[in-house]
Parts: sequence; structure tokens; C-alpha cells
Amino acid sequence: LAVLVVLVLVVGASLPKAHVAARALRLPVPPKDVFLAITDVAALPSWRKDVTSVEWLPDRDGRRVYREVSGFGPIEFAIERSEQDRLHVTRIVTPDSPFGGTWTFVVTPDGTGSHIAITEHGEVHNVLFRFLSRFVFGHTATLEGYLRALAGKFGAVALPEACEPAAQPR
Repeated sequence: LAVLVVLVLVVGASLPKAHVAARALRLPVPPKDVFLAITDVAALPSWRKDVTSVEWLPDRDGRRVYREVSGFGPIEFAIERSEQDRLHVTRIVTPDSPFGGTWTFVVTPDGTGSHIAITEHGEVHNVLFRFLSRFVFGHTATLEGYLRALAGKFGAVALPEACEPAAQPR
């Protein structure tokens, strides 16, 4: 057992801290409705079953900050950038978090509906979590779960697909 634990830690330490993952989905609703759903953070627990609560925190460095509580525990996010009905960028700002990074949401019109793409520019600091996120959960699992929940909010079937990642937020 000790050898297995050491092997997992060694492999985790050899993996890069940073990763980029992206997934997309088409929804049969207008972009404004999709954008409202992703930016109305107080309503997240009503459609994301993994989120138990959300609370707004005091602003930091001129950015709105909120705490989301889920199975991962409490995670604090800052809203880095938001452009009405088309772009929304959040960054994990939880002090001493074992993981961090940004999620960039890009919403575009698609016929009578919308196309939403989410890019995660992630960092996994803890070597055990790095191993698990790469080989057990996968870097896209949280993105896909989010998109499935978003589709469910609108009564749609989710078929998340790979897409081109958005540029790294500055």
C-alpha cells in the first residue's frame, strides 16, 4: 500500500500543474437566457445539484467575489470580466486552495438557440489531486457536469463536446 501511495505521489509530482480543458454545448434558448443563468450566482443551487449554497462576499481588488459551497467544500470566485450576453470569466480566489484557475464562458447565438463554450485554465497545486484530476476524474468532468446541469435547467438534453479553448484571461 505504501509503495502504491508513493507511486501515485511521484506520478502526480511529475505531471504539469497547469492544464487547459474546454467543452461546449448547444442549447435551445436565446443567449440572454443562458447568460442570465450562468451569471445569476445566487440561483445556482436551484439548478446545480452539486452546489448547496452561494453567498456574496466583500469585493476584492475591485472585483465582485462570491463563495460557492459544494462537495469540494467552500470555493471563492472573483468575477474577472463580464460582457453582457456573451462573455463571463471567473477565477478561483480561495486562499491556500489545492487548485485554482479560471473558467471562461463564451455564449454565442446559434440559429434559434445558443452555443456555450467553457474553457478551464486550471492549476492543480497538490500532487495527489493532480494525479486524481488527470487519471481518475479527468480535467473535463466538472465542465461536463456543469453543462449537463445547465441543459437540465432549460429542459434540454446535454451532449457536451470538445471545442477550441478560449484564450487565457489576462
